[in-house]
Amino acid sequence: MKFRTFGYFIKEGMASLGRNSLMSLASIGSVASALIILGIFLIITLNFNFIVDTVESQVEITAYLDDSLMDEEISRIGRELIQVHGVREVTFVSREQALKEFREQLGDKEGLLAAMEKDNPLPNSYRIKTQNPEVVKDVANMIGRIEGIDEVKYGKEIVDKLFKITGIIRFVGIGVMAVLSIISIFIISNTIKLTVYARRREIEIMKYIGATDWFIRWPFLIEGMVLGFLGSLIAVGVLNVAYYYLFNFVVLNIPIITLLPFDVFLYDLSIWFLGIGTFIGTVGSGISIRRFLRV
Repeated sequence: MKFRTFGYFIKEGMASLGRNSLMSLASIGSVASALIILGIFLIITLNFNFIVDTVESQVEITAYLDDSLMDEEISRIGRELIQVHGVREVTFVSREQALKEFREQLGDKEGLLAAMEKDNPLPNSYRIKTQNPEVVKDVANMIGRIEGIDEVKYGKEIVDKLFKITGIIRFVGIGVMAVLSIISIFIISNTIKLTVYARRREIEIMKYIGATDWFIRWPFLIEGMVLGFLGSLIAVGVLNVAYYYLFNFVVLNIPIITLLPFDVFLYDLSIWFLGIGTFIGTVGSGISIRRFLRV
C-alpha cells in the first residue's frame, strides 16, 4: 500500500468521525463505560489478591528448642532448618529477645512480667518463613523431625481457614472478571456494529461503483481503532484519578490495609486497557463491516 493511499484512509477515517459525531460520541462513551466498570472490578479483585498474598506471606512457623541445647547444637539446627525444602528465611530468637517482645506486646500491663523477669520461662526458638505459604504444613512436619526441636507451632487451624477463605475469594474474583470481560467485549463490539450499520448505504454505494473491499474497509478500521482508543483513554483517565484518591484515603485513614502501589499498578493497567480498547474497536469494526461488503 502506498503511503499516500494510507494517508487518504486516515483522512477519511477522521472525516467520518466528524460526520457521524453523535454516533462516534455514543461509541466512545460505551467503550469508556464498559472499560470503567471492568476496571473497577479489576482494581477490587487485584487488591483483594494483593491483601490476601500479604496476609499469607506473614504466616510463619515457630520452632521451639530444647532448653538443654548448647550453643553449637543451636547453630547446627539453624543450618539444618535453612536446608529444608521450601524454607525461605530462618531467624533465631533468643529467650531474652522473646521476653523483650512479650513485654512490648503487653504495653502498660508489663507489670505482669515481674515474676518472669527473675526466671525467664520462654525458650529459645527459630522463626521460619517459607517460600510459598501453601507449603507451611509440609515444612512444619519436616522441621518437627529435626533433633533438638521441642515443639513446632504455626497456627494450623487458622492457616487452614485462611487458605480456604483466600481460595474462595480468588475463585469468585476470577469468575466475576471473566464474566465482566465477556460482557464488556460484547457491548463494545455491538456499539461499533451500530456505527457501521448506520452507514451501510454508503458502503453499498461504494461497492457498486467498483471500490475494492479493502479500499472500503480501511477507513472503518481506522475509525474503529480511534473510537476504541479514545474510549479506553477516557476510562484510563477516570480510573487513574479515582484510584489516586482511593489510595491516598486508605493510606491516611485505614493504614492497616495495604493497597497495590499507585504508580506501578496503574501504569500496567493503563497500557493494557489502551491496548484492549484499541484492539476491540478495530476488530469490532472489521467484523461489522464484513456483512455489508457482500453485495
